[in-house]
Amino acid sequence: MEVLRGVRYGGGEPSVAGSVVGFGVDPGVDDARWDEGLDGDEFRLVMDDVVASLRGECGDLPAREVQGGLDAARRGLRRAGLSGTEVVQVLDEQLVACLEEAGRVQAQAEAVAFTLAREAYGRGLHTQVGLSLVDWLRVRVPWLSTEAASRVMVLAQLGSSPTGAVLADAVTAGEVAVHRGAVVARTLLRLESSLDPDQRQAYTDLATAAAARVDLADRDLAVVCQRLVHDLLIEAAPGERERAAHELRTITHRAVGPGLTRFTIDAPDGAAATLDGVLTSHLAAPAPGPGGEPDPRTPGQRRFDALLSVVGRGLSRPGAAPSSARAAVILMIPFDQTTGTPTGPATTASVPARQAAELACTGDVTPIWLSTGREPLVLGRTARYATPGQWKALAARDGGCTFTGCSTPPQWCDSHHLHGWARGGHTDTTNMALLCGRHHTLVHQHDLHATITGGTVHWHT
Repeated sequence: MEVLRGVRYGGGEPSVAGSVVGFGVDPGVDDARWDEGLDGDEFRLVMDDVVASLRGECGDLPAREVQGGLDAARRGLRRAGLSGTEVVQVLDEQLVACLEEAGRVQAQAEAVAFTLAREAYGRGLHTQVGLSLVDWLRVRVPWLSTEAASRVMVLAQLGSSPTGAVLADAVTAGEVAVHRGAVVARTLLRLESSLDPDQRQAYTDLATAAAARVDLADRDLAVVCQRLVHDLLIEAAPGERERAAHELRTITHRAVGPGLTRFTIDAPDGAAATLDGVLTSHLAAPAPGPGGEPDPRTPGQRRFDALLSVVGRGLSRPGAAPSSARAAVILMIPFDQTTGTPTGPATTASVPARQAAELACTGDVTPIWLSTGREPLVLGRTARYATPGQWKALAARDGGCTFTGCSTPPQWCDSHHLHGWARGGHTDTTNMALLCGRHHTLVHQHDLHATITGGTVHWHT
């Protein structure tokens, strides 16, 4: 039978020279001294009690260490507390030194709290009670703000991947503050789908090193993270750049104050042109009052009202054709009159050529066909949008997005020209199909084609 290696009996208390590795007799101890005066059964009972006791102490040691350390810290903070009348007696140099030390204690406490929360996330303790990690933390630690809990969550999410563990480990070690780590984590999570494994590792290492620099201000760290996004788009090939920009699309929001929320939009160039078309349309123009008085709204307020008008119209009248432009761009397309086909990509001052076809379906786009001498041949047609009657016919025929496997209902779909309107296609139900926004973008990105057979749209993927 084996015993704890390094456990000695005889002439004193048992001691542990090594770790709990099973049963085995220390080779440096005379076997005769182990069972002197004990029969075999008694010896086994004694050693079982010793091993159970030692294993119990070792098993809960981490928990006792954490609890003991936190208890000691809490007692120490109570001792360090000063009343308003006492603190005025602290000299300037001592006040600064104590303030700095309090900051270090706070940072260390945040690191410990993150370490515990990260482990809870890994064990799925929040999912056992049907809560998000943010809500679970707010229940367990009510004085933790929602923003602080969100920082912990985004770090825990990133830390669950092998690459992101580098950042999470740095926060656990106290090398990176939680709020700075969260800034980096949000950036890396946005970039994750656009990076290969080597790039993810390089970006994580670079951003983690920046976050650990105490001489780098929070604002400068945000600039570093923004630079990572910029460099990704700059270094990508043209086709990859547009796909990366599409992956980086996002809307975030945060409360500015009671009753006011700030939305921030990162939009690819094509979508940005659509938004810009709304924000610069007649909906955002100054509107004189009933008595002819000037519009009291600021430009920013008018743009907000224009955007909300379009959103509201889409929600309340999903079957109606748009009554104002979605985007306002002019496309210049080189054209070969002998073949009747374009000879090159469309160009514009504001939109990448690869997105011209997509905008030609949904925006207020005027294509100008140019001869070899760049002389305008034909101005674009204006009867491009599906009429309300046509849209309803498409909704009845297609029942929603026609892309294979998609269940998006018709009220959230666009009418797409199967043979591009900018390429001479007609605005007719036999040349149109419904697509949701996501698949509309996918169809244009991959130049997919479809045919209609028996009233059913078949996409050739």
